[in-house]
Amino acid sequence: MAPHRALSFPLSCAEEAARASPFKVLKADAAKLGNCDAFRIIRKLLANQQDCSFCATHLQIDSYDRENWLLQRDITHALIFPVLELYRHASNVAKTMLGDRNIFDLELVFRGEARGAFSWLQCFIAEEEDWCLTRGCPACIVSKVLEAEPTIRIILVACRLSQSLRQPHTSSTELPMFDFWLSSLRNALREDPFWGPDFGDHLERRATLLEHGLDELVSQCFEIEALASKHSSIGNSGRQGKAHAYAPVKPTNLRASKTPGKERLVAATAEKSWMQQIVLGCWTTLLADAAAAKVRRKGGLEVENGLVEVRRLRCVTG
Repeated sequence: MAPHRALSFPLSCAEEAARASPFKVLKADAAKLGNCDAFRIIRKLLANQQDCSFCATHLQIDSYDRENWLLQRDITHALIFPVLELYRHASNVAKTMLGDRNIFDLELVFRGEARGAFSWLQCFIAEEEDWCLTRGCPACIVSKVLEAEPTIRIILVACRLSQSLRQPHTSSTELPMFDFWLSSLRNALREDPFWGPDFGDHLERRATLLEHGLDELVSQCFEIEALASKHSSIGNSGRQGKAHAYAPVKPTNLRASKTPGKERLVAATAEKSWMQQIVLGCWTTLLADAAAAKVRRKGGLEVENGLVEVRRLRCVTG
């Protein structure tokens, strides 16, 4: 059983209500997020589509704390979003490979560390669906991050993924930056009475294992789709098949090199670009949906929140 903070340090309702967020957001970092169009739209979507009301325990907090919890809830959502999208895309790759065969064993399409990472995400998302989609009281969602090892692990990995998606000289500059959140999380862990400074290295190692598994999952998805694209091109006599709604155009022939190390570097670069395009594609779809909804509202047509939410959830979870 994974370590669980609430089991060792249960709090009364009064103590829970008085507890401030363990995470700190500096004004400079908040200002950077505020200047990011993608993050602003995410915030507007969450404000319109999610129930932003607080539970009875946190109902009496002041307006400053309320805004702080809401901001940190939105940061949590934006961090988890790319991880869910990669899982969704890997699931679609596995379903395509299995065809009409057993779709309940999707992990069998992958091997090694990739299979372990896929299975872990599958179980985690199934057990924590509401938290992954940030449903419920914003203060409870943020506080839950430090409650157990799995939630800490996925946030650590999500922070690292956010950094890797913002490589220089790419189109990923439009994505929000969450480098500060990784430092804030580590500080919160060190100061927490349950986790403390001695548990940090263990948590980082577990996160690194999951991160390596996700890297391998991306690599195997890239290989499978490149191979499927090549076979499709041959089968259709060069005609281009119908692409997945969010899938980028993938190279089917990496430039070979006589130097194995250089060849691996070329492959790794292509896989990273592929991953960036997948996540950026879903961000683009999300932003386009928001823009379209705004245009319809300006035209006098009210868009029901449910319709927009269905599109967003389909994009995130498949």
